[in-house]
Amino acid sequence: MHDEIDEIDTYFASRGEITEGEAVKMEHIMMEKVSINPERRKLLRTVGVFGKTEKQLKEESGLTDFFFKFHMDFLLKEGILKLDDEIYRLTDMGISLHDSVC
Repeated sequence: MHDEIDEIDTYFASRGEITEGEAVKMEHIMMEKVSINPERRKLLRTVGVFGKTEKQLKEESGLTDFFFKFHMDFLLKEGILKLDDEIYRLTDMGISLHDSVC
């Protein structure tokens, strides 16, 4: 097969790293995804400043296992929560978001 570089390859190669403006826009989009979802807001409130175990969060949130995992995966992936010695805690971004939406 012949290795040709097309316009799409050139476009992605020229993009490089994201700009500060793009990073801020992506952060705002992610924060909106958290703030408009009542289950995610509830999880942030439940974790609170002291953190909670998975068992405590499941009991207090009332979410099914599927939705609990779905929302927790999102919050962990986006850097809102972190898992520290089997305790879920808010990250700095999570604290900021907690203070503004909870």
